[in-house]
Amino acid sequence: MRSLTTLAHALVLAPLLAACPGDDPAPDAGDAVVEVDCGDRLVAEVRVPGGTYQRLSDSGDGAQLVLGFQGFRYVYLRGRLDVDPGLLSAAVVVQLDGDVMRSQPLHLTFGPEPGGVVSAPMQVFFNDDPLPSLVDRGVALELRLGARCTSAGHTVLRYDPSCYEGPDGQSVCDAGDGAPDGGL
Repeated sequence: MRSLTTLAHALVLAPLLAACPGDDPAPDAGDAVVEVDCGDRLVAEVRVPGGTYQRLSDSGDGAQLVLGFQGFRYVYLRGRLDVDPGLLSAAVVVQLDGDVMRSQPLHLTFGPEPGGVVSAPMQVFFNDDPLPSLVDRGVALELRLGARCTSAGHTVLRYDPSCYEGPDGQSVCDAGDGAPDGGL
């Protein structure tokens, strides 16, 4: 199973790696490699406790660590830009404090928003890490659209054990009486 996952990651990351500085795409590559130079206009946002999104660099309350359906652990990240970059794939580089960097390929879709476009929320997974080791732990995240369009910041993973995400994507919280719907 791991070899299939590794192959899938290689296929998704291939267009990004081809756009690295110093690498020239093959002459017959056509429009397979899309390079966007957005300077510092890309803004990465994380979902914070309470469900709103804040700039990754301004997420003083931390990023909301979600315990999802079937036990997956993740945070929501999205990108904001002044124009649609026309990219479908991207990557996020993740570095938990004290650990090595790792990356996760992402599929982005952008939609109009006042002043530009915003991507649909993307899940950045921490499934290889035990939940107790993630709670209140710092993490650096960098959203990459090609080689010259990045946004990075550092935040702390915040977890509320009384809440989890149900199969429909909605947050479900236990109000303390054992009823996952808050007793309603």
